[in-house]
Amino acid sequence: MAQSGLAARPVVKARTRYRLAPSEINRPVVWFTRLAGPPYLRLALAFRGVEVRDGARLVQTLRDFQEHRTRLIVAFRHPYGDEPQLLMHVFENLLPRMARQMKQPLKHRPGLRLVHDYAVALWGDAVIRFILPRVGAMPVYHIKFDAESLNRIRAVLRDGPSPLGLAPEGQISYHSETLPRIEQGTVRMGFWCARDLQKANRSEKVRILPLSVHYQYDRRDEKKVRAAVARLEALCGLPAVTSRKTPATLEDLPQRLTAVEDRLLAVTEAFYTSAYGYRPPEPTAPQTDGGARRHERWMALQPFALSIAECLLGIDPGAEDIIQRMYRVRLIGWDRVYPEEPVEKRTPLEVALAHREAGEAWYAMRHMEVVDLMSYHDPDYLDAANPAGLSFDRLVETVVNLQDLTYRLMGGNITNRPNVIRKKAVIVPGDCIELTERLPEYRADSRQTVQTVTDELAQALRNCIGVYHNGQT
Repeated sequence: MAQSGLAARPVVKARTRYRLAPSEINRPVVWFTRLAGPPYLRLALAFRGVEVRDGARLVQTLRDFQEHRTRLIVAFRHPYGDEPQLLMHVFENLLPRMARQMKQPLKHRPGLRLVHDYAVALWGDAVIRFILPRVGAMPVYHIKFDAESLNRIRAVLRDGPSPLGLAPEGQISYHSETLPRIEQGTVRMGFWCARDLQKANRSEKVRILPLSVHYQYDRRDEKKVRAAVARLEALCGLPAVTSRKTPATLEDLPQRLTAVEDRLLAVTEAFYTSAYGYRPPEPTAPQTDGGARRHERWMALQPFALSIAECLLGIDPGAEDIIQRMYRVRLIGWDRVYPEEPVEKRTPLEVALAHREAGEAWYAMRHMEVVDLMSYHDPDYLDAANPAGLSFDRLVETVVNLQDLTYRLMGGNITNRPNVIRKKAVIVPGDCIELTERLPEYRADSRQTVQTVTDELAQALRNCIGVYHNGQT
């Protein structure tokens, strides 16, 4: 969306809906993205290196896939937003190179058929809309049944020459070293494929490969981090705490970030109180400490903010959890900003009302954007009292998340998320989860089996996080 300074410019008119081309591999486009990937990662996304842990395991997993012993889902963590571009580079460039260095070359570049949220085509730019379908990426809805999309994904998983890649979290989760809720879709698709293969008398086994992604931020960018905190303080109206005589240090930042979050929380509560009659909750315990109290207040504020969005859009929240409610607000909001029926075919009166719907939907989604970020908020994520000392990586994540929150309160969305601190990516594979052998359990009780295997996938991803810490350089 267009911006004026930091605050986003509101939508005031319904827009023509963007349509993606059919998802089909276009060799020249794939070739171009393969060549452009490294400079794009470096210049646009600030990557300064990629480390793949246990590359031999990844190469063997891909060899099993290419030699028709398995069908493969790559279930990758999605904490930052850059993972799709990063993993395309890993699967198109790095893993084939590693296989050649091991003198066990792959039959062909494995590639990765990524699944993305349908709304990327709406908030993304023309370049994204051109490239996505031509590198084989496939859109999917979170809460709307779309038989055409699901059938396309099932066909790629069953017969495609590249593994299927998707994020089991469902969307960006904003923290790399803790695992939030994950959704059942990854496991459900795997069982569909296993069942399809068995019906066709095919011998391939279906596997899910857990993949954790972490960033190690460059300490040479400490000045950028301190400057970001100073900008946050200025935006929030907090007094400057440094001078030439007392320069800022990293050790000062956790306390300053706490002050920033306190101010953001107080301002947000005041906004919802004055505009919508919100009543902040009383402490559940008299001695609740600062972090726990902030978390309690954020948790109380989120469903209220989402209820304002639902009221504006005429949505009954029902019994859905807060993430599902957020998905529904996003779906209906984008449908009104980019209606399925072109406004050009309507009467002048209908066009005017469509513009009103779009404008109201844009404001409704501003409530959703804050909930989207803060529903993953962890007040203990940055702990300066950690025996290992202050984690620079967690510090940067916290700064970026608070910047993101500030920009969303000012009208922005995920496209405003800062991405200027140099970093190295670390890819950590986990043990594959075999699904074919679980088909008898799935047939006996599909609901329980899907949940059980989803829990196993979550634990496998937590294990990857543990491996990352144990082997961190």
